Amino acid sequence: MAIPEKYEDVERWAFGDTEQQADELAKLVLDGVKTATCANLDGEGIAQPGDIFVVVDGKNKPVCAIELTTVEMTTFEQVNEAHALAEGEGDRSLAYWRREHQRFFEEYDLFSPDMTLVLMHFKISEKF
Repeated sequence: MAIPEKYEDVERWAFGDTEQQADELAKLVLDGVKTATCANLDGEGIAQPGDIFVVVDGKNKPVCAIELTTVEMTTFEQVNEAHALAEGEGDRSLAYWRREHQRFFEEYDLFSPDMTLVLMHFKISEKF
């Protein structure tokens, strides 16, 4: 099914760094388990509450549109259990979140315990 025209030019997000992970995390979003994500602070600008993104699976197929509800900045080491739970990955614990995200950011030579992260919470605005 084609996505509604209003989303055709919207930025697309795939979660994770492999096709399998993108599929699994897209399903968690659709199931309402994953309601948050994070990104390293870069020069690209910071997303704002109300911004819309299209979530894609591992084959870049759109699965839903999400709307950011809150956006805040903190350091990696200050991320708390509530955010880890909202990200919905693994056993949803802070320990799992830290392990997986440190691995992810190290892969791109970005990791440090005091790195600034943009924490984003979202809700599904439309499923495709």
